[in-house]
Amino acid sequence: MSSAEAVVLSAVTHTYGDVTAVGPVSLTVPAGEFLVLVGASGCGKSTLLRLIAGFEQPTAGSVEAAGVPPAPGRGAGLIFQQPRLFPWRTVGGNIALALRYAGIVPSRDRIVSLLSSVGLDDVAHRRTWQISGGQQQRVAIARALAVDNPLLLLDEPFAALDALTRERLQEDLRRVSAETGRTCIFVTHSVDEAVFLGSRVVVLTPRPGRIALDLPIDLPRSGIDPEELRGLPAFAAARTQVGAAVRHPEVFA
Repeated sequence: MSSAEAVVLSAVTHTYGDVTAVGPVSLTVPAGEFLVLVGASGCGKSTLLRLIAGFEQPTAGSVEAAGVPPAPGRGAGLIFQQPRLFPWRTVGGNIALALRYAGIVPSRDRIVSLLSSVGLDDVAHRRTWQISGGQQQRVAIARALAVDNPLLLLDEPFAALDALTRERLQEDLRRVSAETGRTCIFVTHSVDEAVFLGSRVVVLTPRPGRIALDLPIDLPRSGIDPEELRGLPAFAAARTQVGAAVRHPEVFA
């Protein structure tokens, strides 16, 4: 595995009892790529993410992150559907705790800078229950960025949000990923979200999850208005192709 490869899955299969959830899947994720996994419920998207995070071990095959088998809390930032913040701490206190766990002395300037990077100014002193759901998810993103992990794993982080907030957070995440250059692996059910966020989209078949489509997304990653991006013919073409693969994966697999 070279330094240019952030994650490598080699003939990975994972079973729960007598049910094969995913595999075999072989996949290489170059450093700096924004990979989106999309597919129907139960196709193994979140299972693959857990394997990459080191929360589970493959039944067969191997997973490497940064050249070694992954382990929880090592080398990857995690963002889930729910922010999972500590309500007894302030917003800034949640960021400070993440820094302390990583052995970094938190400073006010660093906390404010992290919150500002996700569009949150002047909220560090508030309790988490005093801000909206969308703002809480922004805090979760800032917390994941607080530690210099080269890999971000995101499991449907915007699924519970209203459409407008979800769209704004998509734009924030796309901008932040372009600015930081971190490798991102993002799970979603949304075809539109997949094409908007990803530099590459992988569509999985129904269980057991296998790769039906592996599509590079040739769209600008920065310097373009989000509405303009969504209006490009290339965006519409990619959305059509990914949507067809989600609806009829047997044709592509």
